Amino acid sequence: MTVQKNVGTADRILRVTFGVSFLALGLLRLVSPFWSSLFIVLGIEVFLVAIIGFSPLYHWLGVSSREPDLVIEEEVYTWQTGERDSER
Repeated sequence: MTVQKNVGTADRILRVTFGVSFLALGLLRLVSPFWSSLFIVLGIEVFLVAIIGFSPLYHWLGVSSREPDLVIEEEVYTWQTGERDSER
């Protein structure tokens, strides 16, 4: 069974940033032990999702942050006119 990636590039960059931040908060123990542990677990989860490119929550919700099938020119045309390029 192949896992289809559902986390896009921008989402992955944000997840790496937040994952490192959460890990730092947890490891530096700037908050109570409970919150430190929670930040460590959350940081690991967010970081792993960024590395793997698959989010079980996104899969369960049927969401994907990967790039759409439209190319940039078609997307701009859609924004400007309100109709798909294929409708021209």
